[in-house]
Amino acid sequence: MTKENRLVTISFYGTVSASSKNTLVSKRITSPFRVKKIRASFAPGVNRLMNLYFFISFDDSAPTTAEPLGTNILAQTGQVTYLTGDDEYKEIEPQVEDKSRSAYIKVYADNTDTFEHTIDAQVTIEMLEEETEEKPKE
Repeated sequence: MTKENRLVTISFYGTVSASSKNTLVSKRITSPFRVKKIRASFAPGVNRLMNLYFFISFDDSAPTTAEPLGTNILAQTGQVTYLTGDDEYKEIEPQVEDKSRSAYIKVYADNTDTFEHTIDAQVTIEMLEEETEEKPKE
């Protein structure tokens, strides 16, 4: 028996207006998975005034006034529950698993700046496929 796991990178790109919040939502993930890597880009001038939160959620809602429902991925492994920066990339490898067969990844942006900012993030997941039996050689 072999285990066939594949990596999938989900890209998130959008904007969050000044002094507001925005949630970007992936397509539905229909198999168990592990969050392998999160990478976020913060442009010059963000000045750590926009925080990005990453969630595993069971609905596809995209709230703009509060954090989405679900599991904050960064809260599972660390003290700080968001990424922030200025003119830099941040990359972490949280290794958080979700065993359900119907979930979404969400990026929630909280912008406290007086300027609009770009959301640019990637989440790489490992699909945890069921074990498959090898076909007998004929």
